[in-house]
Amino acid sequence: MKTRSLKKISVVLGALLALVLTLGLSSAPAADKITIKLTTVQMPKQQMGKGAQQLATIVKKELGEKVEIKVYPSAQLYGGKEEIEALMRGEIEMCFPIGSQLENVDPALQLFKLPFIFPSAHVAYKVLDSDIGTALMKKVLDRNILSLGIFTSGNVLFANSKRPLLMPEDFKGLKMRSFGRMGKDTLQALGATAVVTASEETFSALQQGVIDGMSTPNSVYLLRKYNTVQKYVTDGGMVNFTNGYLLANAKFWNGLPGDVRTPLKAIIDKVIADMRKEMDEENIKINERIKKTGNELFILTPEQVAAWEKALQVVYTKYGPEIGEDMIKKVQDRVKELSR
Repeated sequence: MKTRSLKKISVVLGALLALVLTLGLSSAPAADKITIKLTTVQMPKQQMGKGAQQLATIVKKELGEKVEIKVYPSAQLYGGKEEIEALMRGEIEMCFPIGSQLENVDPALQLFKLPFIFPSAHVAYKVLDSDIGTALMKKVLDRNILSLGIFTSGNVLFANSKRPLLMPEDFKGLKMRSFGRMGKDTLQALGATAVVTASEETFSALQQGVIDGMSTPNSVYLLRKYNTVQKYVTDGGMVNFTNGYLLANAKFWNGLPGDVRTPLKAIIDKVIADMRKEMDEENIKINERIKKTGNELFILTPEQVAAWEKALQVVYTKYGPEIGEDMIKKVQDRVKELSR
């Protein structure tokens, strides 16, 4: 009798255990939604501000059940250098930084700003999307930063309130704002006194006469209303490749489940392609809009470009050792191949 009772108890306990396990599995919570903090120092209407919002919108539409991107524009969380440091520490998952900020992590990335190293943005993309771009980004990847895309912020404009800037001698005696170390040395090689000023501080410096002029990507010029405190504008073309990135914390990115990372990368590729296309079209439209504001706009002639190139060779001499002479030559050789 005892044996029969024990068997019954065993059967009942087994059934109860199975029921508990079944209920437990069926009531297990769904996987938590992945939240991505995405920052940029640019305003919502600027290039990277718009790109960030476009990315968030598409992700919500296509991956809304799995992923949410929270956008923090206008340096709400961090300034430029702080933004990169926060990304490395994992305090944010992604950011759209101005290209010069990444040069603080690896000076070799100053290569993008070498005067006239790329004849066009299209050629620059072909080089940077290749094995050369992968090699250039190796050191920042070692610092837990993964590049998910690169794009130009438009031709470089040189503006001031004193006179047209067509030849290097026209820069003499002017105090001008630059962006980044090489931007500063570029202006000084052209003859100006260069002052590194943060984007958000430049307008007031121009308005108060602390500086006479500036160099800036053309996508920034009108949006920050620089046209109201400047008169003469020179389109410097590809005097350097102004760029921005979409970066991710590498550890975070590599830890994403495959069913999230793969479609998210496809969305990112689309957004970067759209940003490239839009800037390509905007390069022409921006100049027309600048002229309509009353600013005088000048396009450099081939002879003037040659004079600038000659004056700016000192920049190659100074930065060649920092960037790596071999890498510079490799890029120049690839550019020649692509330009045939």
